[in-house]
Amino acid sequence: MSAGAETRGKAVRAARTRLEPGEHSIDRVKARERDNAFVIDWSVRLLDGRIVNRRTQAASVSEARRRAKVTAAQLLNSNEGPWKPTADLKGYIEDVSRPAIERSRLRPNSKARYFAVLDLLLGKCEAHDHAFSFAGHTIASGTRFRALEACLKEIAELHGSETAHQARSVLSKYVIQELNRDEVMTGNPLKGMSIDLSGSKPKRRRGGRALTEEEYRWALDYMLEIDPSVGLIKPVQGRWTLEDLIAKRRNIVDLTLLQAATGLRVTEANSLTWGDVKSSADDTVRVTVTEDVSKTHRERTVPILDERVADRILDRQTSGVPLTDFVIGAPTDSTKKWNRDNCQKAANKLYLELAAELEIPLLTTARTHVWRATLNTLLVADVPEAIRSAYFGHDVAVNRTAYTDISDTTAMLDAARRRAQRRADEEEADDSGEGS
Repeated sequence: MSAGAETRGKAVRAARTRLEPGEHSIDRVKARERDNAFVIDWSVRLLDGRIVNRRTQAASVSEARRRAKVTAAQLLNSNEGPWKPTADLKGYIEDVSRPAIERSRLRPNSKARYFAVLDLLLGKCEAHDHAFSFAGHTIASGTRFRALEACLKEIAELHGSETAHQARSVLSKYVIQELNRDEVMTGNPLKGMSIDLSGSKPKRRRGGRALTEEEYRWALDYMLEIDPSVGLIKPVQGRWTLEDLIAKRRNIVDLTLLQAATGLRVTEANSLTWGDVKSSADDTVRVTVTEDVSKTHRERTVPILDERVADRILDRQTSGVPLTDFVIGAPTDSTKKWNRDNCQKAANKLYLELAAELEIPLLTTARTHVWRATLNTLLVADVPEAIRSAYFGHDVAVNRTAYTDISDTTAMLDAARRRAQRRADEEEADDSGEGS
């Protein structure tokens, strides 16, 4: 039977198997003869998920299919906007998603965190190799569910559940949503889909880890004795001078001392300007964490609890320095905030130094939150919980579960002993009174 005879009469429907993005039905459908020509009705699913129906005719079946495939390729490669599904996903994220975060009304700390998450999505990570990042993906391939899932699960494995969940939020709002705005795709492949982002990292234990009172005193004394210029030599090459290295060393020591004597979060300490520092008549130095910097959006003013640290911080204030300059800004320019990543790298080195020199194992892993847990735990017997919570800038429940070291009962024991001693003193006083 000829091809014409085979296709005469009623049109034969194509197979109903769902077309995936980028697929067409040209080879599935049967041609039908009409007016000495062959016609095929076919469909193509664009990379953004839309279905486009077309009709192609030619003098022969093979020519009709060839023409149809040319049209399908043109449809798949076309896009009304500046971005096409075949474009580099990494380029889109850098050119569209990152500026979208920058333009948003997010707080500076949130923006910094979101930028860090974008870097992980793109595989920009000094600590790990990300095999399933979006680097090398086109928009079409990178936004398929399995690619999105693999990327997020890898982040969960390498960086923990909390970071992975944040990555999913950033991905949906600042990548996929922007792609929808640019009409490169429609819908969100992640919507309604369950992904196990628990990761392999163990969950953080409830309750903060704190230094003992003796370890805390050792750490303060050690840092107060540090001369930032000792042990540093002029770099053989690179853009950093010896003065730059000294300034960086001084910065991280003073920042850590400030946190140790106030319990400020690192972002709060890093954001302080000289306008936020005040000395009272009794020589107490207080710093104000403004609501735009505070994690809880509540302004609070706290004293620097160690006079030596207060003096060290005030020594940084040179004559005529503007109140808008940062107390601990960028090492070479106090008018700019210290870069988060550079600050963190410097902190890691200092904490490992403290751990080794003072033989404090906790400081090999604990970082800036250790000071909040330490101060909170040392003061637990003498300061009401509500006051301690307000001082550290969080509610009572968070204070109890995240910043109180429940593994060390020394403070409770000391408090119980003081209570017993007071009771004994009162009984002795009563006995003395009865005998008089």
